Amino acid sequence: MQSLLGAVAVDKLVSGRREPRADGGRSDLNRELLGQGAANAVSGALGGLPVAGVAVRSVANVRAGAVSRNSTMLHGVWVVVAALLMVPLLELIPLAALAALVMAVGIQMVSLNHIRTITRHREILVYATTTLGVVFLGVLEGVALGVAVAVAVALHRLARTRITHTEVDGAHHVRVRGQLTFLAVPRLSRALHLVPQRAATIVELDGSFMDHAAYEALQCWQDAHIMQGGTVEVTGRAGTRIAEPASSSHSCCRPWTAWRNHHCDRPQEAPQGETRPSGHQLASGISAFQRNTAPHVRGELARLAREGQQPSQLFLTCADSRLVTSMITSSGPGDLFVVRNVGNLVPIPGAASGDDSVAAAIEYAVDVLKVRSITVCGHSGCGAMQALLNTPPGGAQTPLKRWLRHGTPSLERMAAHKEEGWARLAGRSPADAVEQLCLTNVVQQLEHLRGHESVARRMAEGALELHGMYFHVGEAQAYLLTESPDDVFDQVTPSPHEGSPREEPPSRVKV
Repeated sequence: MQSLLGAVAVDKLVSGRREPRADGGRSDLNRELLGQGAANAVSGALGGLPVAGVAVRSVANVRAGAVSRNSTMLHGVWVVVAALLMVPLLELIPLAALAALVMAVGIQMVSLNHIRTITRHREILVYATTTLGVVFLGVLEGVALGVAVAVAVALHRLARTRITHTEVDGAHHVRVRGQLTFLAVPRLSRALHLVPQRAATIVELDGSFMDHAAYEALQCWQDAHIMQGGTVEVTGRAGTRIAEPASSSHSCCRPWTAWRNHHCDRPQEAPQGETRPSGHQLASGISAFQRNTAPHVRGELARLAREGQQPSQLFLTCADSRLVTSMITSSGPGDLFVVRNVGNLVPIPGAASGDDSVAAAIEYAVDVLKVRSITVCGHSGCGAMQALLNTPPGGAQTPLKRWLRHGTPSLERMAAHKEEGWARLAGRSPADAVEQLCLTNVVQQLEHLRGHESVARRMAEGALELHGMYFHVGEAQAYLLTESPDDVFDQVTPSPHEGSPREEPPSRVKV
């Protein structure tokens, strides 16, 4: 038990570092048990002490920069050398000093942030019981006590569900505080039957779990109540709607995520003759964030504030408002270093552009943040590419025209490759010249990226990859540029083995 707990603890420590493990991943716990069993058999046959993996020594290795199992083997070598050749010296070390050293390393393993998270999740009783049991009784006894307390707490929460019924301004509120399981179905049914026919009802679920029996009871009552002419709205912890009967829907779209609700419930236009402050929608959105989202992300953002940003990817895309990078890449705070500009352009290195912001961002991401990949993402219906195609040369040099001249190589590339074949989407040709230019522009900007000194150096070291991506807004479909001389964008499809639709890029791109 001690060895397995130590292996899991070390895995968590290593996963928090930027350097990858040399041996490729998490500990093989089956292999750990087999090795420990064999070692104990041999040690016992020779009259030796029991063999166990100890978290404190492993943590010391991790903090010293170890990245593979070789550090553990080398640690054993040092122990053997010290035990055979340095016994007189070891006897000079006071046991109190050794105990203090072990205690200091052990204290460093305690995470105050983890304790705060456990406290917020109301698991501090389990944590404290396990800790005290390990300190005063032993590892096995402490873990057993912790498991027993965890089971007792879980049963207590499942059985302790509070259900109330109140009437406010003609609307009946049924509030459920706690987990909704089969144990609470009788009380739920009694509360729901207090609601008269054809009444407006709001069911508030303030819990994180509902089993099938409770769901079926609630759903059957809801269907019957609606058929009798009533209305039912089911809300979650923050009062956000999580279900809405079709008969009561007055919106052009059904709410299914917070993002979708944002668009369905945006403030209506002010009546004629009235004015509304221009910042109303912004303030409304910020208020919704502080109310609904901030409580859930505050802990993670606090960690990022302490540790600083450590993104693994530079994502260079267009400034188009329809391109939501976090949504189409399933990423969160701290995952992507995003650079947006009109047309997702990368000025040619050394060109007198008068704007070094893109080059500065690339240099910072590659040399300072040490990102491992750069993605250039174009999209359908790009206004910059339309302007590049339709704007005649000459005329007044506006800021937009001066910036779009960095896309001229993409126009020239499309014209030069017309005979030998344009960049294309898997399964079909581009719909029109604008889409063709959007695809060609991604390939051309990747070539501009390779011209940056820092990018070329990191790619030569094998520490950086370039990826091309195209997002079709109307189809909500992403395409990745494949490693081929034909500039083909392959469609990304959901993996049958993953719960998330995001897939890793198949390979490094050739430009």
